[in-house]
Amino acid sequence: MKISVKKAAPDVFSLSFDDTEIAVDKKEIKSLLLKIIRVLHPGSDAAQSAEERASEFMRHIKNANDLGVQRLLRVAKHDDILVLLKTAENDEITLNKFYGNMTETSKKIIAEDLEFQFGDDIPGAMIKEAIERLAKIAKDLEDEGTLFYENVITRHVTHGAKED
Repeated sequence: MKISVKKAAPDVFSLSFDDTEIAVDKKEIKSLLLKIIRVLHPGSDAAQSAEERASEFMRHIKNANDLGVQRLLRVAKHDDILVLLKTAENDEITLNKFYGNMTETSKKIIAEDLEFQFGDDIPGAMIKEAIERLAKIAKDLEDEGTLFYENVITRHVTHGAKED
């Protein structure tokens, strides 16, 4: 079987399998590549994308105590927080967790910086590096007792509702 890949247009690729040709966008081709890597090298670190690492980190951090998140916001590099928030742009709970622990001024600065610096996709390497630094800081804050994780079930039930 003859297989070929060509760039058809910006962010559009043509995959050919013998006489069959399909068009895929950049996101679809990245997803296909990741699936191929997983099949060829199951369990390898390369099989976990930067977005998956970020998603895993966000699953934990969205259940962190507010004081711990505030400390993380103060200690972490500004650009790392920007990368996290851009990566979490479709995760309302994570966004609420972080924005809910910022001052109004900080929220405005973050919004402006996100728009200015990250209009397009963030490179996977940048996500990976930022998440690794944030995870290390979170671990250090856990070790010192500042950051801890609340009950996940309670967190989801009470999100957006007033607690008694």
